[in-house]
Amino acid sequence: MIEVSLSTALMIYLCLTLGSLLGIWGLQHYFGRKSKLEVAQHQLYVCEYCQFCYLEDPQKEVTRCPQCNSFNQNKT
Repeated sequence: MIEVSLSTALMIYLCLTLGSLLGIWGLQHYFGRKSKLEVAQHQLYVCEYCQFCYLEDPQKEVTRCPQCNSFNQNKT
């Protein structure tokens, strides 16, 4: 049987734990970087009341301002 002191066992445990976390982080970083941005079909609207700019789906006839919650008509 191999004798290991307490400080050596703790050091091995710490190194394995940190190595595992570093490996998980590296894989997450590598695979997360490959995701591509998708272009969304949104239109820029300006609220009639508070002048807040927001993006919304252009097919909606009535939109709601996210800041003041007032309804705005789609003027196309």
